[in-house]
Amino acid sequence: MPENTPPQQASLPMFYSSIRPLDMERDANLHVSAPKHFRFAANTNAIPLLVDEFAMAAAHYPIVFAAGDQPVPAAVVGLKQDNNLFLDEEGLWLGGSYLPAYVRRYPFLLMDDPDKKQYVLCIDETSDMLAEQGEYDLFKDGKATAFTQSAMSFCATLRQQGEATDEFVKALKDYNLLMANDAQVDMPDGSKIQLAGFQVIDPKKFDLLPDNVYLSWRRKGWIGLIYAHLLSSQRWQNLIGLSAMREA
Repeated sequence: MPENTPPQQASLPMFYSSIRPLDMERDANLHVSAPKHFRFAANTNAIPLLVDEFAMAAAHYPIVFAAGDQPVPAAVVGLKQDNNLFLDEEGLWLGGSYLPAYVRRYPFLLMDDPDKKQYVLCIDETSDMLAEQGEYDLFKDGKATAFTQSAMSFCATLRQQGEATDEFVKALKDYNLLMANDAQVDMPDGSKIQLAGFQVIDPKKFDLLPDNVYLSWRRKGWIGLIYAHLLSSQRWQNLIGLSAMREA
């Protein structure tokens, strides 16, 4: 899902409630702690992905492309809207499952300054990971700490990977490889769940790519991304099993 049009609130990225820039004076005593839970990610069934994550995410989640003018790769984490099956009763991510970078980035976010001349590190000030007492100082001796610099670097890396992801998706669109894939899932108890609003790569059209395009994409590393996406379709069964366990 695009960061500027999440389902919860049109003006804010998914998960974020109140974003503001970090300020050395205002936040001199502010600390951040590692998340004790991931309940901030509970009310979604899809987490945005970057191309660098496809191989790891494909081992655990179906990878789809959220429908729209600018399709966004996403890991499907639930069969019903606003229901993340990868969180347990304590709000912890299921052990052994890949944790998407979009989740790991929270509560930080990199945004353009008003003049768009540089990026500004921001926080979701509503996050319970932030407090005057905590594990990591954000500022010390009038300077950003190594932790804050690391958060900035991580967000900047994700920004760069986002540009690479956009380039990959644009190529898929240019060659008309994405197709709508609304589906009906049959649950073990006999009920049915209708899934809609996502796209997948059409394997038949992929097979018909001109040789020169295929070779160009292989040099860019895109062929591996496509195969990871196609293989991830086997992970729908994981979601069916998790859903059945929750409702048992």
